[in-house]
Amino acid sequence: MSEVLPPGDYTVIIKNGTDNNTLVDENSNQIPVGESVDFTILPPVPTPLDSLSPVSCAPKKIQLVFSDPISCGSIAADGSDFKISGPQVIAITKAEGYCENGFSKRIDISLDSPIVKGGNYQVSLVNGSDGNTLVNECGIETPPGVIVDFNAKDTVSALFSYDIGWGCVYDTIALHYLPGGATDWQWKIDSVFTSTSVAPIIIEKDFGPKFIQHIVSNSSCSDTVEKVLNLDNILTAGFQTHSEVCPKDPVSFANLSTGNIVEWNWNFGDGSFSSQETPDAHLFPDTRTEKTYTVRLVIKNDLGCYDTTTASITKKQSCYITVPNAFTPNGDGLNDYLYPLNAYQLSGLKFNVYNRVGQLVFETRDWSRKWDGTVNGKAQATGTYIWTLNYTDPDTGKNVFLRGTSTLIR
Repeated sequence: MSEVLPPGDYTVIIKNGTDNNTLVDENSNQIPVGESVDFTILPPVPTPLDSLSPVSCAPKKIQLVFSDPISCGSIAADGSDFKISGPQVIAITKAEGYCENGFSKRIDISLDSPIVKGGNYQVSLVNGSDGNTLVNECGIETPPGVIVDFNAKDTVSALFSYDIGWGCVYDTIALHYLPGGATDWQWKIDSVFTSTSVAPIIIEKDFGPKFIQHIVSNSSCSDTVEKVLNLDNILTAGFQTHSEVCPKDPVSFANLSTGNIVEWNWNFGDGSFSSQETPDAHLFPDTRTEKTYTVRLVIKNDLGCYDTTTASITKKQSCYITVPNAFTPNGDGLNDYLYPLNAYQLSGLKFNVYNRVGQLVFETRDWSRKWDGTVNGKAQATGTYIWTLNYTDPDTGKNVFLRGTSTLIR
């Protein structure tokens, strides 16, 4: 057409064209001259604020959606075309369209802070700093004052407190949710215990650090809080000492006990006691015979709980270093092995045994290893065997070398 038609009622009438006919259908029938159809051109209307994209939890940006394209040139970049009202005071910092060929059907509105308070909000259209509101592709400006409503959810908090009922066998943990708008709760302890109760109570028999995770939501927003709760009432009695001692050697003890200990009670098994955390070196009675004592340590913590441990200490009749001159490896439990006697305190020990032709049949650097009269599981012949013993004297620090013979009797 030669010009834009203004709003109004119009009629289109068919007539013969310069080709001396009207319009011909597929069956070669012409539309009769004079047939007509009426139509109306309505005046252009402004584009309304149509809708919002779904609002996320604690949004810092909302998105307007329009049914008709909006001229990007009519969008005030500072966001002053819009105003937000509701339970929380919100300022707009920026507005930006998704422009293509100068038009956009979406506008992002950036906020100065997230919306964290739930309730009903309104986006209102106002004259922006550019002197207008929004203009559509027909050049029609949307009048100020139009609004679109939206609802925001309260944010939630997963903060919680706890109480501990301390015990000797188990602890009781009571978890308490500090109200923060949640409708769903999930608790996890060490990824083993789980609960959806708002205030669960847990019986915990394994003491030590516990990793607690609390996840909450209100169908829109969620939050997670994690804490490490230390059940530090582990109580374990333990000590280290020698398993064998010489008759006149004092015995020292290393206390390895753990826990919040307030009392230590040592019983040395010979009628003597100590309440020290680490007792003084103890000298067992000189009985002139070998004797085994059971040392007991009982500890008590600040909750009144107890734990006990024991260890056996053998006081040797003698600590003279020697090797028996005969042994009988017959399995009767008496003199079945050949080894250096009282060598438990020696360092640098090396004990070798040779047969009568000088072949090595046994060697060790461990005083607790003993020769049973076999080589590779095969019993050796009755007869005399030569042994050598090297060690460092614990008193002088000098190297000692001994050599002798021992008879294997079957």
